[in-house]
Amino acid sequence: MQNAPRRRRYPRARADLRFHSATGALALHDASGPRAERLDFAAALVLTYCDGQHDAGSIAEAVAGSLSHSDRDALRADVRRIIQGFAREGLVV
Repeated sequence: MQNAPRRRRYPRARADLRFHSATGALALHDASGPRAERLDFAAALVLTYCDGQHDAGSIAEAVAGSLSHSDRDALRADVRRIIQGFAREGLVV
């Protein structure tokens, strides 16, 4: 019997999160409480791709194309780390 293929994870940002521009970065407002987080451009871009349609690998590819990043392996690791941080903070499911 063959093993079933591993299920891919498609992170989805909470629908109540909102971006606001801030000096040199974006502020992420969490409507569930009095909390705002500053995000750099790369982290904000990762969060926009957390739409339930992209897995971490495809998010890394999209970000790499947007940022002209040459080290794809390092970028994939960074994207996974960013997504894990968002998950720990309860920003993505």
